[in-house]
Amino acid sequence: MKIKISTRDFELPDYLEEHIENMFSKFDKFKISFTSIDVFMKFEEDHKFMVEIATKSNLGQTDSNGESKELMEGVNEAFSRLERLLIKKKEKPLAHRAEHAKAQKEHLVDEDNDSPLID
Repeated sequence: MKIKISTRDFELPDYLEEHIENMFSKFDKFKISFTSIDVFMKFEEDHKFMVEIATKSNLGQTDSNGESKELMEGVNEAFSRLERLLIKKKEKPLAHRAEHAKAQKEHLVDEDNDSPLID
């Protein structure tokens, strides 16, 4: 997956592109397949770096942002927010299915004598 990195009002340090690619490689263990990754960085007048990450994946579109006086802190903040959102999107259907299965079991089995209510 190609990561599109855009900057405004400053030059991107060489090490940062590799750092961002390494950060996204962490999602391989969650089996999230990205169709597009866009990272936007800009330097604000009040000496803050704004970092926005927009992704499209098999989980849908997910955006996150971070801001800090240091560029790396802003990137790490935006990435940690993105990571929380993606994991939440990935695990939410599983949790819903578990609750649904438990509710279905309660309707079908009598808790006291574990006998089926439906013959």
